[in-house]
Parts: sequence; structure tokens; C-alpha cells
Amino acid sequence: MSRTDNNWNVKIYIVTWNVSTKFPDNISLNKLLGLEASAQSDADLPDFFVVGLQEVNAQPQNTLYNLFKDDLWTQKFKDLLKDRDYVVIKTEQMQGLLLSVFARRKHLLHLRQVETEFTRTGLGGIWGNKGAVSIRLNVYGCSICLVNAHLAAHDHMLEERINDYEKIVQEHKFHVKAKEAIFDHDYVFWFGDLNFRLTGEATTSAEEIRAMVARDELKKLIEKDQLLLVRREGRAFQKLQERLPQFPPTFKFEHGSSEYDMKRRPAWTDRILYAVRENTYQNVKLTVEQTSYKSHPSYNISDHKPVSSEFTIKVMRKPQYSGERFREHHYQRLSYRLAIANGTESVAQLHSFDDLVSDFIDGGGGGAKSAQIYEDTTERTVVFKPIELWLVGEQNRIEYTIPAGFEEGTADWIGIY
Repeated sequence: MSRTDNNWNVKIYIVTWNVSTKFPDNISLNKLLGLEASAQSDADLPDFFVVGLQEVNAQPQNTLYNLFKDDLWTQKFKDLLKDRDYVVIKTEQMQGLLLSVFARRKHLLHLRQVETEFTRTGLGGIWGNKGAVSIRLNVYGCSICLVNAHLAAHDHMLEERINDYEKIVQEHKFHVKAKEAIFDHDYVFWFGDLNFRLTGEATTSAEEIRAMVARDELKKLIEKDQLLLVRREGRAFQKLQERLPQFPPTFKFEHGSSEYDMKRRPAWTDRILYAVRENTYQNVKLTVEQTSYKSHPSYNISDHKPVSSEFTIKVMRKPQYSGERFREHHYQRLSYRLAIANGTESVAQLHSFDDLVSDFIDGGGGGAKSAQIYEDTTERTVVFKPIELWLVGEQNRIEYTIPAGFEEGTADWIGIY
């Protein structure tokens, strides 16, 4: 995380991979996450890792196992990242769709309103083998929505893929005010096995596509990409952007190799797209920079190659008034305006100050002018003595020191990781 012009830059590293029901046995995920031993310093590590998997083994015995423990894939990523001080923020699974978000521990106090959602699109919406799972959260005052999708398969199912997209957009509803829909968020990252194929099924065979890849004619080949075409036509994903893939098609491969399976026409099925609402706030312009976008051909346990992308996003600076000064300056004005907006007769009927500020930012306090006020992300922490022994299932004792001026609140919590 870096700071520029009183704002913060946050790095997000996203992985999408259709794992074809395989388990992560005897494979290293370091290279997939860019964590080779000589790769980068601790300061250059991403602030967040986001992992979206499709076709995770969802047999009944595995589903039962996951009720009590993390699924094997999440556990594999967790074991790799915990030594670098990452914590699992949330995991959401719908049958074979799995989405996990990992954050560096130092960011935990600046995360708010974490929520999950899912939409089934398989068998007319009754089966979860296709569809999307998502996680939304506020990071340093900015809202982020992460969507992992698996859309309808096969070359001729383009209309079904478009319908899947529309259904996900329409049915995904969160409970955060003014951020109920996917595209209400400041930043959206949509990724997964989107299953878009190449046009010209009758004229361009699998062998011809393979030959074009071998000749490095990717620019010519990408012009046949269905996702690119439907975005240009405004039929689907038109609100999202994508750096065009400069890597070979990621589907379909022989299991255990990097040779294309000629039973299917190779295609860029695995994609990562993004959107930003640049002018949501009057006193900062939100930005996103896609700093990498690549496939990882050395991973061959699946018929898909994983794809990763790293982004740098701008999040909001802290408010001009912090702590008590911020509260004293804004409390009465916000309370009065929110009481009117909510139809309440007294300020006492409102929520805590943090909820009040959040409500005001989300639009409850008076339209466009409210966008000039940021969420107060000032750390209000206590200092804990080191825990030397913790007995599971037993009563335990912790000791901590409260800093001067610290105000206890009903929403305070203690997290043990």
C-alpha cells in the first residue's frame, strides 16, 4: 500500500482458475500468486489476494467436510499466505464455484460491511453448477464488489451466456444502502470461466486455431472473441473494461500437459474484467490501473490454464477532521439532516455515529453534497498483551490497554486470528 496526494493506492491480485474437480495435491501455488522466493520484497506484496475457482470438487462427502473445515483449495492458499501475514476475510461457495478474499492483517481495521451473494443460472436458475458468487466490502471508505462467475458452456451457447450475465446482474442484491447492486460499487472486478468462445465455428477449426497460436497470431485471433464482440455491441459486460489478452487461449488442454485438446476449439474462456466509478466523490477521482494480466501455462492439472491480474486502485484519504474533532464538527449537522431524511422525530432513534456517517455517505444525508464527506477510517485500537497460551473449548483471559480518549461502542469487537 502506497500513499500519493493524501490518497492511498491499494494493490489487488486476482486469480481465476477452472480446476476441473482436481485437488491441490503436490502442487506449489507460489508462482501462481507471484510469490517466488526471489520475486519481491515484503513492501511490494499485494494488499489483497482474491481467488476465484470454478469446478471445485463438490461431491457430497466433500460438501460435508467443508461444513467443519475449509475446503482443500482454501486451506492450501491459507497455508501459503499465513506466513506472509494474510488473513482470510471471507469465503463463499456455491457447489463448484469458490471465492476467497485474503487481506494483509494491517488492513483488518479498515474493512467494513463484508457481505456475500450468489445467483444460480444452471437448469433455468435451479442448479448452482453455473452462476456467480460474490463478496462485497468497503476498503478504506471505498466499496468493492468481487464477482466469480461460471457461465454456460459450448460454442453455440452465446445467447445463454448473455442471459446468464443479465440474470446475475439483476438478481445480485446486497443489503448495504446505495450499494445493493453490483454496479453500484466504486470498484467492480468480474472474473471466472466466462466460457466465451471464438466465432466462425463452421470456418475456423480447432487445428487452424492451434496453428494461429503457434504462429503468434493472437491479435488476429482475438478479433473473433465472443466476449470482445458482445462488449462492443453493448449486449453484455459493456460496463466493464479489459486489457485484451496477450497470452494464448486458456482452454481446452489435455489433462497433465500443455497440448490443446482438439476435441474443442481453443478459446479465451478465463477472463478478468473491471469497472470503476471515477467521479462518485467530488473531491477525489477514483482510478484503477491494471499492472499485469497473464496466464500460467505451467499448471496442467486441469483442462484450463489459470489466469491472474494485478490492479492498483485509489482509495479515499482520511477525513479532514479525525477523531473527536471530526465527530464534534459533523455530528449535529448529520444527525439533523438524517433525522429529517429518515422521518425520525429525534436523533436518539438513529444508529451509532459510524453508522450515521456511513448512511450519510451512501446517500441518506442529502444528495451530491454528501459525496464530499468520507468515512472516518481512523484507527481506534487497544493494545493487547501477547497471548502465550489459548485453550480451545475453555475459558481464557486476555489483557489489554485502552488508549487515552478511546470511546467504547456497542459495535466494538475482538478478533482472534
